[in-house]
Amino acid sequence: FGESSQRYNLFSTAEITPASTDKFERRLERIVRELARLVMQRTIQEIESIHRDQTVSSFDLDGESYRRNRRTANTIDTRFGPISYERWYFQNTQARTPGIAPLDVRLGIVAGRMSPALAEVTGRLAADLPQQAAREMLAERFSVTPSVEAYRRVIADLATQVRSVHDDEATRQLIAWIDEARQSKGKHDVLLQVGRDGVFVQSRPCWEEASCGTIAVYDRNRKRVGTIYLGQMPESEQPTMTRRLTEVIQGVLRGAGAEALRLRYVTDAGCHPQAYYRDVLCKMKHPLTGRRLKWTWCVDFFHACEYVSQLAASLFGSGTGKAHAWAKQQRHTLRHENNGIKKVIARAAQQKRRSGLKGTKKDFDTALNYLKKYKAYMDYAERRKKGDPIGSGITEAGCKVIFNQRLKQSGMRWHRVTGQYIVDLRTANRSGIWDRIWKRLICSPADL
Repeated sequence: FGESSQRYNLFSTAEITPASTDKFERRLERIVRELARLVMQRTIQEIESIHRDQTVSSFDLDGESYRRNRRTANTIDTRFGPISYERWYFQNTQARTPGIAPLDVRLGIVAGRMSPALAEVTGRLAADLPQQAAREMLAERFSVTPSVEAYRRVIADLATQVRSVHDDEATRQLIAWIDEARQSKGKHDVLLQVGRDGVFVQSRPCWEEASCGTIAVYDRNRKRVGTIYLGQMPESEQPTMTRRLTEVIQGVLRGAGAEALRLRYVTDAGCHPQAYYRDVLCKMKHPLTGRRLKWTWCVDFFHACEYVSQLAASLFGSGTGKAHAWAKQQRHTLRHENNGIKKVIARAAQQKRRSGLKGTKKDFDTALNYLKKYKAYMDYAERRKKGDPIGSGITEAGCKVIFNQRLKQSGMRWHRVTGQYIVDLRTANRSGIWDRIWKRLICSPADL
């Protein structure tokens, strides 16, 4: 404390300016950080030294045997900077199988390189920032400079741990939100809304479709309580997203009890979202009662409006005032009038018979056929009266928040595996369950 006292005297007796205050504050921070680093390093160095005579010579873990080999040095990054210590290393009795350092496991060292407290911050940074920006932030805030390789190992290890409990904690959070929603006052049943959509990401070797799933809880006044996001990098037929989304839904229904929930599915009419409704949701039974669940599916209102605008452009000409006015009128009909979709289809056909087309027949037929094909899922006025959402804005936003905002930052092509690490960290963070996940991870140390 002699140095800090000296700095205080120099600061207090000299002219006080913003520059001197800044300099004084930063010097104090370095002193305190260095003191904390030395205390932590000394404490960890003495752990096994104190109990050296009690160190076991061998142990079994997960069906494999380990024998004590030697004390080896290790350097890790902490929130106070890097520290070094020695610990016993145990060799696996099977040839060419990695050994283990029990002290590292008990301390929760991530990827053999970072303390749990620093790794938690690193995971949050990786979820929001490109690699270089995150490493610069670590250097500025904690005076640590992990190499690119070490940084990537930490992210891989951390994301693997997060993913192992993500869906379970997501289920628990949704059940808690449902309990909260049931305490609200209003005229509607508590609503569980599911959404699913695809988003193209620049993977290797080309652009491919990733998948995003959302599960939202609405209270009795149709106020959204919270949303859970699931993300999966490109995969043929998207079986992993289907499995994860289904398991979370089943877990929520099981944990929420037999009390009625309104179940809603809102998506565009894409291939995978349709298949999920047809092959999974329509056949799903309540895990407690065994009764067939009643899901309602709605084609996203704003996707339907895009085809209404396409109809208007083909009838009156693209960009004309008449096209804008007609499309606006039909959107209002679609949203507020019973059987609005039938009225829009009839008006479009009537206008074509009267005045022909100012645009292309292909655009007119494409838009009209789309509206006819999915008219059973466009009962927007009726659903609004029941308080059900008619737009998939949550899922659309999920695609942008989980994938586009992060994976496009660095302008690089992503491997599916490394991209999934970032997606897993990001979904945990954006769903608001990061703290739940982290608490569970650090409260469950390996039992050596």
